[in-house]
Amino acid sequence: MRTALLPFALAAPITAQAEGAKLALDCTGPDGATHSFLFAPVETDDTGMGLVTVGDDATPGIAGGFFGPWSWIRDEVKYTLMVDGDATDAGVPMLLHALDTTSAPFTSTLENMTCEAPF
Repeated sequence: MRTALLPFALAAPITAQAEGAKLALDCTGPDGATHSFLFAPVETDDTGMGLVTVGDDATPGIAGGFFGPWSWIRDEVKYTLMVDGDATDAGVPMLLHALDTTSAPFTSTLENMTCEAPF
């Protein structure tokens, strides 16, 4: 049931994003670590693509559309969060990529996580 409702659940924030509402994602990694992401549209088109802010500190970012991917830079680390499969009863599989270009050689990490459907 939850899987069938995902398109509608994501459509609610999509419509709201066009009106300036924020999208909050609460996620859990396989090790139990929790992550929260907050995206607020700044200037997005009718597909959800455009400028956003990320987090409570309003870090500038870019959204590729209503379903992501979302990219931003914080503390010189480049992050990209993207959907990584179909929603299940457990939530939406997501992938967080972090690229640290201040290290030599560059350090890249991928973290799989499951996020609650935003409804």
